[in-house]
Amino acid sequence: MSRAINTPINQVKLTNVAIVRMTKGGKRFEIACYRNKVVNYRQGVETDISEVLQTERVFTNVSKGEFAKRADLNKVFGGTNDGDGGGDNTNNVDEAAIIELILQKGDLQVSDLERTQQYESMARDIATWISEHGVHPVTQRPYTIPQIRKAMKQCEYNIHPSKAHMKKQYLDCFRKMQSVMTIVRAKMQLQLVYPESQDAVVKASLEEHGILSSSQTNTTASDDVFARDDDGDDMLKATLTVDPSLYRVLEDLSKSIPNGRLEILKQVVMREGDSNLEEEMRENAQQQLLDATISSNTATTAAAEKKSVAIDQATQQLAETTLQPADEQPSDAEQQQHDDDDDDDAYMASAGSRKNQKKAQKKSKKAKRREKEEAEERQVRIDAEEKRVHERASHMATTTTTTTTSSDATSTAKACNTCRGEAFANMTEYRAHFRSDWHR
Repeated sequence: MSRAINTPINQVKLTNVAIVRMTKGGKRFEIACYRNKVVNYRQGVETDISEVLQTERVFTNVSKGEFAKRADLNKVFGGTNDGDGGGDNTNNVDEAAIIELILQKGDLQVSDLERTQQYESMARDIATWISEHGVHPVTQRPYTIPQIRKAMKQCEYNIHPSKAHMKKQYLDCFRKMQSVMTIVRAKMQLQLVYPESQDAVVKASLEEHGILSSSQTNTTASDDVFARDDDGDDMLKATLTVDPSLYRVLEDLSKSIPNGRLEILKQVVMREGDSNLEEEMRENAQQQLLDATISSNTATTAAAEKKSVAIDQATQQLAETTLQPADEQPSDAEQQQHDDDDDDDAYMASAGSRKNQKKAQKKSKKAKRREKEEAEERQVRIDAEEKRVHERASHMATTTTTTTTSSDATSTAKACNTCRGEAFANMTEYRAHFRSDWHR
């Protein structure tokens, strides 16, 4: 009775493998990783190396399961944990550090399917981030992810799945999308807490950076912005809704003030819920005003550019036609010589033109003669073709007449079915044949 062959218990099969290779010191080293995890680890999305590696060993050939020898590791990576050294140092090295080095700097082979999947995942992440951080400037409402994906295709933004700085790609795509759709960064709601003694300094700094205007920082119009803090009687707080690019400015301001602090109330400020008809009409009017302002600014800029180009061209022409200085002007003798040369050039040009005219006339005569000969040959061919067609028509008519006559004669002749080979021209001969002894 046969026994089933089972897999040995000490054999670990590696499936769904992504191999990362590094060649150093004339030897190749490999590590076995999970697919789609290497890129995440290099980008900082995945921090646990055990979730990336299938086994924490260095191979010389992952497909054959051959581990790297300790002597080779010591020779190539000996004495250093970052992989920058090598040579004759034979100290034992940390294999985990070697794995980290290969994982960060090794070559990863990515298939077309994996590359497409990474591209789609990156595009989806960028669209999600823009949908969460971008709003319409009038309605202050976010765009949907399909709208953003369509705008990304229209602006032809190139996604780089291998780049580690994801936020830079988000911002680059956001700036490029502003050329095809109306979108701005959603504002942040911050709270700046500071001592009452620093009130004048804070308001001056806010006015300097354009966060608040002078009318908003006075005592009559600042109730919605400035208030007393609940934690202390001598502390004030300013609730500000600002662009995310001004966060660093306010953070530096809070650090420069004694006992000052900056708190984030809302990371993203956008409108939520349904809107009524009046709000939509007001938003549409604001949008039309915004579009008209943008178009007028564009037309003004184009007109200014056109006017500048015209001024530059006029200035250049004026500079070219400006008279030469007195010391650079030619003398009378040089001017006379120059005029004589111009006359000679004009005479040579006229002589050359007459020769060209004669050549053109000769050429035209030859062309006319050649056209005449070609017309005569064409007429001869036409006459021959007409004669051939006429002769063929006459022949066809004669053949048709002969055939008709023979067919008529055949139709009037009679033959005897009993006496084979006997044919009679008319019915009289046919009847006489039946009465004759020959037929009987």
